[in-house]
Amino acid sequence: MLGFLLQWPTLLTLFMFPVLVFMYVKLAREEEREVREEFGEAYDKYMRSTPAFLPLRWRKTANI
Repeated sequence: MLGFLLQWPTLLTLFMFPVLVFMYVKLAREEEREVREEFGEAYDKYMRSTPAFLPLRWRKTANI
């Protein structure tokens, strides 16, 4: 999304950027809820060791 905005910097892409980010975050949260229902504790364990959107090198991961 950010690359798209940087490659085609128009008023339309500038306007659509926050809208699309909001929609993708909402979709990701809905899908996450569905996966948690299907996989339960295994997915909770995965979530504790994996960042949701941005990988953080300095974040310590839990032992799996």
